[in-house]
Amino acid sequence: MWAYDLFLVGMIVAVFAFAVTFVMHLFLVVPFVPTPRRVVEAMVDAAHLQHGEIVYDLGAGDGRLLIAAARKCPGIVARGCELVPTIWLLARLRLWASGVHADIRCRNLFKQPLHDADVIFLYMLPSVMERLERKLDAELRPDTRVVSHAFRFPGRTPEHTVALGPEGRPSVHVYRW
Repeated sequence: MWAYDLFLVGMIVAVFAFAVTFVMHLFLVVPFVPTPRRVVEAMVDAAHLQHGEIVYDLGAGDGRLLIAAARKCPGIVARGCELVPTIWLLARLRLWASGVHADIRCRNLFKQPLHDADVIFLYMLPSVMERLERKLDAELRPDTRVVSHAFRFPGRTPEHTVALGPEGRPSVHVYRW
């Protein structure tokens, strides 16, 4: 009988978590869209990570980019922020299961200080890119690398772009601040 009760509690928690995630995404500017594995690999490669660098993933989702970056270059300091609590929890679980050392915070990316960043990964909609560009202009040190999946900053030209499919889609844009 206790197994049935445990199952019911698990189902209630799962439904509640799904409902919270669904409601939060109704009000968010950026939905959770996992980055495909080949794009993650291209982003990490394009960043040219070095030992000791501080790497941020803004809107880290399920943590896959942080995991890939920390595996590729174990000497980095990997940090992420994710706004939706259930997706943040998923990222925490994936980070724990992967065994890599990374820190992910449940917070709005616009409240995350970025003064110490060497590399920033992101996958944001065009509606967010202009506002984010202003934040990066105000906070980043010269030579900080910003690697964006799919979308460009409206006021900047990428240092280079990696096309991953036909007609340049999807693509990875690398900026140097």
